Amino acid sequence: MALKREGRVILLQALTPLHPGAGRGADHVDLPVQRDEFGFPAVWATSLKGALKSTHLLSCDALSGELDKVACRRKVLLIFGPETDEAHEYASAVSFLDARLVAIPARSLRGVWTYVTSPHLLRYLLRYLEAAGYSAAGELGKLLEEVKQAVAGGDAVVSNDRVLVGNNAVLNELTFQAKMHDAAVRLASLFPGEVGKLVGEQGLVVVGDDVVGELVRRSLLVQTRVRLDYRRKTVASGGLWEEEYVPQFTIFATVLFCTGIKAAKERVEMFAKNDVKKIKLQVAPDEEAKMKEELQKGYIEMISTLERPDAVCEDVFKAGDGSQIRSLVFGGKETVGKGLASVVIWKT
Repeated sequence: MALKREGRVILLQALTPLHPGAGRGADHVDLPVQRDEFGFPAVWATSLKGALKSTHLLSCDALSGELDKVACRRKVLLIFGPETDEAHEYASAVSFLDARLVAIPARSLRGVWTYVTSPHLLRYLLRYLEAAGYSAAGELGKLLEEVKQAVAGGDAVVSNDRVLVGNNAVLNELTFQAKMHDAAVRLASLFPGEVGKLVGEQGLVVVGDDVVGELVRRSLLVQTRVRLDYRRKTVASGGLWEEEYVPQFTIFATVLFCTGIKAAKERVEMFAKNDVKKIKLQVAPDEEAKMKEELQKGYIEMISTLERPDAVCEDVFKAGDGSQIRSLVFGGKETVGKGLASVVIWKT
């Protein structure tokens, strides 16, 4: 029998510059951002899932009741996958695809900045919409063919004439012959929610695949960082390095797949037994037994609900208190004002 699963297309929009790190680089930047196989910035699925799981667990810790905290953590583990000691018992109920670049802000001679994309980047989005079974894939496929033909000669098409200087668009100090195009206007209107609103305001410029790589490279930020020797008030030995950032407002797309949890109900007693031990309260044995019984009852109801893939997808972006998770932090640079991205669920 085929495995039933639900798919959701998720857009990530950088609220601050992002540094989804790839470790030490061998190029001119010491700490580059993650990239896909074609060299475009990306957020790997492991980073995305890890950031979301961490956000959930932190929201559980913020709950007031001890039983609520352990029950919340159990729900997170059932959805995102177990810890090492239970790894053989069940698997994660969700999987993510790498978040691919769809559009990136570029400096514009008129209008300060605008979004830039290309047929190659739009094809990422098309494949993800198709994989998740979205009807919008049909419309995007048609528009993709129209703009691909329009920019084949090295020109650009725009959705908003605010960026035009005569018959040109000057983006990241590169000049393109450009014109308004109905397909670009319809492309800009395809994006949902707050992302769509910003794309509509700032405009969308579609350029050819031959030049988009250079435009993306010029949009990336490189920041020099230092570590001081506080006694001498000088840079410490080895304390000078460069970090690469994806600019604010950049749009990535990913897909969330949900299959429903696989934890059988007969494991509920084991879950409750293990979780009662994690409660940070000194209680009498009879009180501990009562807590275990209460957890078991709650877990049975939880598992019955989360066996449905659609229910799992609904809970992936809900915090422990039931509120919607609207932003995530990537890359470990939160304390210096970096790494924050908003989450927009593309409705089917």
